[in-house]
Amino acid sequence: MTAFTQPQLTAYSLQCYSPGTLSDADKLRLGQFRSTIWREQGQTVRHCATSDFWLEHADDDAYIWLAEHQGNIIATARMNLCTDLAHLPEQQLYQPLSNQLTTPLATWGRLAVATQWRSQGLATQLINARMLLAKELDCRCIVLDCPVSRVAAMQAHHFKVLLPPQPGILFPDMQFVVMCRKL
Repeated sequence: MTAFTQPQLTAYSLQCYSPGTLSDADKLRLGQFRSTIWREQGQTVRHCATSDFWLEHADDDAYIWLAEHQGNIIATARMNLCTDLAHLPEQQLYQPLSNQLTTPLATWGRLAVATQWRSQGLATQLINARMLLAKELDCRCIVLDCPVSRVAAMQAHHFKVLLPPQPGILFPDMQFVVMCRKL
């Protein structure tokens, strides 16, 4: 029998980067981390120039959280502040709700946790950190589109389903659910 040691929760740092402050080196590491996590889940990043690097235009204007352990990214999340619904990432998913959503709002995406660090509260910490910042920025609500498999987890954080599952814009082979939490 092989002993498996879980990483210690206190052994990582969590940093939030304001829009435009993430270094080029950290952007590269972020893109590689996202791609690795996605591939581990059996998915393919088709909308990027290379399948081993995943960054998007929405990252340029986002708050980005990086959790690191010994110089390696172990978790990340993104939050965009939106004052115009036309600028929502994957805006087409939200089209039916354009007259129901009020700005400013926050939109969340790209929460990813390294496999060996899961089930230790990192995702919840990233959710709570983004919630606090959204409140500080006077957002009226938070919207997100998540894979069907994540709906129950987000409902546990008081998000409500706004639209039934629909194919994703960047990942049309997956079903996404648009959710919202009022602040």
